[in-house]
Amino acid sequence: MSESEHDAGVLQEGAWEPHIHAALTELILKHGVGSENYDPAKPPLVVVDCDETLIHHDIGEAMLRFMVTRRRIKTDRGFWNIVPDKFGRDAIMAAYKAVAGRSDAEVMDTAAYRRYRAGLIGVYETMREQDREQAYLFGARIMKGLHERTVAELVEEVLDYELDRSLGQEDIAHGPPFHGMVVPTGIRVYHEMIDLLRALEAYGFETWIVSSSNQYVLRALARRLNFPEERCLGIELQSQGGSMTDRPVEPWPIGEGKLEVFLDTAGRSPVLVLGDSMNDFELLENSDELSIVFDKGDEDVVEKAEELGWLVQREPLTV
Repeated sequence: MSESEHDAGVLQEGAWEPHIHAALTELILKHGVGSENYDPAKPPLVVVDCDETLIHHDIGEAMLRFMVTRRRIKTDRGFWNIVPDKFGRDAIMAAYKAVAGRSDAEVMDTAAYRRYRAGLIGVYETMREQDREQAYLFGARIMKGLHERTVAELVEEVLDYELDRSLGQEDIAHGPPFHGMVVPTGIRVYHEMIDLLRALEAYGFETWIVSSSNQYVLRALARRLNFPEERCLGIELQSQGGSMTDRPVEPWPIGEGKLEVFLDTAGRSPVLVLGDSMNDFELLENSDELSIVFDKGDEDVVEKAEELGWLVQREPLTV
């Protein structure tokens, strides 16, 4: 294939800003199959964040809300210990017990259900404002006590539901003493990111998806994209007797841990990293050549990107 043929169809421009599209195209041609230094035994590596980078919205958060709303949690064997007492553990537990064993139709309009739902989802939202690491770990730990087979079925349910759901917002009704909140609905994989994954594969790159969402739903999403699930790194829980514990496998992929998990697994630095928040900073900083930040409202990472000369995609991609 000639260079002109490569240039003609490397990557669709879509909603990429022209200078970013040009930089991606140049990198693919420079390091991909057919380039002077390409080594198939040691292909160039790429790291892509999942939530708000590969996809619109957050799949880990969506799964947590699905589990709480549908009451798909297993509350024996010390489940409630994952909820810090300061966030209203006793009130949430009492509200859950008041609706346990009853059908959705019976409980959806009850004050106890609203209190349980607002309380438990609110635990995550409050943690995210105060300590994102603890929030991400809580989002995975909510699977505590579930059998691995149950989780495998559950992640497919979550994806079916969220991929078919309208993109928008939902009001979580207040349940005194817990406040209501507004949360996003639906997930979509960005069209430009699908095209980028395909281009990278066609040109011999080895792409990894590294996320602070749980590994189980992340890999289920990868299967739907025909992406190698073994190259998806998310929060993984230790299991005991086939059931999930609340102990995450270390190092967990949050902040600096994202870089540590990736390097431990892949063994070398990438030539391209795409992310959207300070949670991706260490990965972005580790890129040997090109770092791209999606401007999704994290002013700190955008400021760092501008300071360090990274590229910033300010326009939203296509869903």
